[in-house]
Amino acid sequence: MMPQTDNVYRILALDDHPVVLEGITHLLSSLTDTSCQGFTDIGTLTDTLYKKGECHLLILDLELPDSDGFQVIKDVRKRCGDVSILIYTMHEEPWLLAKLARLDIQGVVSKNHPTADLVEAVNAIREGDTYFCEAFLEQLKQVQTKKDVLKSSPPFKLSEREREVLVLIKEGLMTSQIAEKLFLSENTIGTYRHRLMKKFGTHSATELVAAARKFLED
Repeated sequence: MMPQTDNVYRILALDDHPVVLEGITHLLSSLTDTSCQGFTDIGTLTDTLYKKGECHLLILDLELPDSDGFQVIKDVRKRCGDVSILIYTMHEEPWLLAKLARLDIQGVVSKNHPTADLVEAVNAIREGDTYFCEAFLEQLKQVQTKKDVLKSSPPFKLSEREREVLVLIKEGLMTSQIAEKLFLSENTIGTYRHRLMKKFGTHSATELVAAARKFLED
């Protein structure tokens, strides 16, 4: 990383939604001695990050159209070990948060919460602390204590496609990732998810994952 010659705290943010990105950059650039540059694609961001090396904090969404957010985290950590990483995502699925908990990141903020949480997280990380929102901590706790939803296998058969989708759900893949792997639209995968939830009698993504694990391991 290149040495900094001033006291400006430099942030790079990646989000494929321009409106969200504009909100992030405007909000954080208004903080004292802070600059925030936004990117909508991973290639441009990494070119800036790896070539210029002027970044203190990297803000990432998990669901990216051109890359896997988890892989981005691993790549950045290898190339820029001293850059802080903050995840800003709308996803609160327990298996995803549990996966994040095993990575070297400094914080997680839910997009479902007020933007004040994002500012609080940035300030905490800037001071050398970490920041994990309540949703992250609560869901992580549930993952550690939750028991199987189903006590026995359900009395029905799955179609070949339904089983394919269920296997990928069990692995913790998001709708966009499943769609890419199966060469289907996200709307189609959403329909399969809804159909599977009805078949298993589950009411949340968490319960469906637990049901998938039970069903596929029997």
